[in-house]
Amino acid sequence: MGINSIMSIAQGALFAQQAAMQVTSNNVANVNTEGYMRQEAVLDESASVQTSSGLMGSGVTVEKVMAQYDKFLEASVAKENNTTEEWKTYEQYFSTIESALNENNTNLTSNITAFFNAWQTLSVDPTSDTARTAVENQGINVASSIRNIYSELKSVQTQADSSVAQTVDDINGILHSIAQANNNVYESSSDVSVVSQSTQLVKELSGLMDIQTFTDKNGGVTVMTSGGKTLVDKGTVNELGVEKSATDNLYRVVWKGSSSNSVDITDSIKGGSLKSLIDIRDTQISGFMDSVNDLAQSLMTQVNDLHNTGYNANGTTGIDFFKNLTQDYAANMDVSDEVKTDVGNIAATSSAASTSGNDIALALADLGSSTIAIGGQSTTYTDYTASIGSKIGNLSQNAQSLSEYHQNLLTELETQSNSVSGVSIDEEMTNLIKYQYAYQAAARLLNTADNLFTSLLAIGTVSG
Repeated sequence: MGINSIMSIAQGALFAQQAAMQVTSNNVANVNTEGYMRQEAVLDESASVQTSSGLMGSGVTVEKVMAQYDKFLEASVAKENNTTEEWKTYEQYFSTIESALNENNTNLTSNITAFFNAWQTLSVDPTSDTARTAVENQGINVASSIRNIYSELKSVQTQADSSVAQTVDDINGILHSIAQANNNVYESSSDVSVVSQSTQLVKELSGLMDIQTFTDKNGGVTVMTSGGKTLVDKGTVNELGVEKSATDNLYRVVWKGSSSNSVDITDSIKGGSLKSLIDIRDTQISGFMDSVNDLAQSLMTQVNDLHNTGYNANGTTGIDFFKNLTQDYAANMDVSDEVKTDVGNIAATSSAASTSGNDIALALADLGSSTIAIGGQSTTYTDYTASIGSKIGNLSQNAQSLSEYHQNLLTELETQSNSVSGVSIDEEMTNLIKYQYAYQAAARLLNTADNLFTSLLAIGTVSG
């Protein structure tokens, strides 16, 4: 082995240690980059060369640059992120629904109580226009409370529906990013930053919907729905879309397997924020809207059935107190036009001969404390409204507890993952010093070889 070989070894060592320092410096630079995975330059002995003295080493080389991560931990983080984002979305929307149904905001129970109390007051003096006006006003208040609650719930449902469409757009954006990362993998398999990028993208995607992923030998990621629909295959993306349903005018989620074939996958989405948005929109909010609608229908029907059998101050009968509706009770509930036009049309007695009777007013007052059928339940009006508030309160509290629980689990898993793939400044600085010393040693070796070469030339010159 000659001086040229020594210089070659020294030069290779300089390049290898410089590359290692560059990788370490990149780690330090990305210490606060979300999703970044610590990289390591793997140094290996160069292939030995045959000399007259036998096989001899030829220095060091950078075999590869690899990302440090645990596939199992990363998969666990993605799975837990799916559940965490699902319950965070539930917590957010249940809190909004709870606010819409809160008695302090709606005054529904107190208005219902005041409404039946007004009938009790009218029964004391059935000829009083003041008492009749109070009944009208309290009826207007009850109807207004129910309409406002229904409108608020409808607004939240519309918001959730819009969020479904926005979430699908977000999903498609991530799918295209994963496909681009795949292309980068196939174009340059040594680009280890793609591993960090793909892992972070899969985690973000898992928070939006339930997926299954597969990684090929090159590092490319295939993404499928949990139901088996391919979303990303190498650089190809099968997007999701949304289409309005003819039944309820709400968005359905479709998988666009081809331009001519869209498959409705709404009911097969089982996780992530998209799942909770669909469930809140189609089941939870719809359930509360049905409950409020049942309340309005019962109240209107029960009051009208009694009221239109009575006689009013004008001596007439057959007049409804509330508007006579056949559908959309909660959305359109209101006091009838006849009552709004003339409070004298409020009936208080079943006697056509005596407008000072009070049996209808008393019967309507008693209705407030009577057990009746509302939405298939035997209950009172105030108990029914209380049960609605209790139900959303329990749902909200449960969602908050589960959201906190899963967030804690996610944090713990991320901590474990960071212990493997996270950047430690202390460790990286130690590595920098190590590679710096190695670089300096290689430089001295190169300098020594250069001195030997110079001396050899000088000897040759003298000899000549």
